[in-house]
Amino acid sequence: MPIITTRTLRYLPLCMAAAFATSVQANNHSFDARSHAMGGVGVSSADYLTAPFHNPALTARFKESDGVAVLFPAFGVHANDPTDTIENVEDFSDVYDDFKNISMPTEADAQVVIDQLQLIQGNYAQVQVGTQLAIAIPNKFVSVNLFAQAYADALVFADIADSDLDPSNIINQELNSQALTMGVVVTEIGVSLAKSHQFATGELYYGVSPKYQQVNTINYITDIDNFEFDDWDDDRYQNDQGNMNLDVGIAYQHNAGFGFGFVGKNLIENSYDTELINGVQGQYEISPTYTISANYQNRFITAAIDVQLNESEGYSNIDGTLNQFDSSNDNRQLAAIGLEFSPASWAKLRAGYQTDLTDNIDDSVTAGLGLSIAGVFNIDISANYSDENNMGAALQTSFIF
Repeated sequence: MPIITTRTLRYLPLCMAAAFATSVQANNHSFDARSHAMGGVGVSSADYLTAPFHNPALTARFKESDGVAVLFPAFGVHANDPTDTIENVEDFSDVYDDFKNISMPTEADAQVVIDQLQLIQGNYAQVQVGTQLAIAIPNKFVSVNLFAQAYADALVFADIADSDLDPSNIINQELNSQALTMGVVVTEIGVSLAKSHQFATGELYYGVSPKYQQVNTINYITDIDNFEFDDWDDDRYQNDQGNMNLDVGIAYQHNAGFGFGFVGKNLIENSYDTELINGVQGQYEISPTYTISANYQNRFITAAIDVQLNESEGYSNIDGTLNQFDSSNDNRQLAAIGLEFSPASWAKLRAGYQTDLTDNIDDSVTAGLGLSIAGVFNIDISANYSDENNMGAALQTSFIF
């Protein structure tokens, strides 16, 4: 358990950045704790309060007893570091410092340094954090949901020079390798507008979310022996740009309990260049993604499946590194199934399973709990787990008036 605590604290500065970004203004990376506990589903199964993060059409799906609702705060974190890359890169500084303190180093001493370089060569880690808030105003004429969201996504990798694997180069203390944190903080603020139409067999929902996105790209590069993950937030490594974007969605819920949903998110494609640091520059893409969904609901159970139809790209290009980096490593195309069981009006038990169709991340199991106090205050907690190096958690509270 101490291992988990240490790793979580390591990512705190990135978490704080995402939380701050939402407070000043606020994509696809949702940390809605209910959805998170159910594998990430939500395109046909989200409620009217969290609809903007999944499908704006669901803003119009509410019960007669539902009133104005507030989501605040929602917060989540996920770390995928299968080879302990961040820890091993930071440990290299200690290994190299010990080597430099040897008055007359031998090739055997240099090999210790080389072994550490080979340990991190070609490996990468990814850290994601997010935070959300929303104010939902259900209405028969047009339902409105004012929302803000932010997420931070960092990809950490070592760029090892071939010359540094030569003992003589190590002995001469002429290191050329570098460590990179290629990241992004995306903040967005928008409004979801939705209507519904009643048919004899069920109800049709349709909605749209115009939103403003600010994208802060991060290109933190340093010598391999001076890398500190926490230093990524220096202004010289960051570049801010902003644009409008749009989500649209549709959903249908049959009277027999089954339903369907479809959403297109970020329909306006935009590219964002990082700062040019040490000859290295990346290009981050926000491009359209499309997801279909189906669900079944009754008084006690909600079951849903979501399938993303295309890949979300992230960093589409990284130029200037010593080694060719496969920018498709951060691509995602997620599919998920989720289940929610309601044994009582005040308690909900949730579980789910998520897989990445690009095979860039391991499959994960998810679980969570939702509690309601007097039908006014709600708290939801969730966690996902693949292994001890790939896990996450989310927490949110909400109020219904």
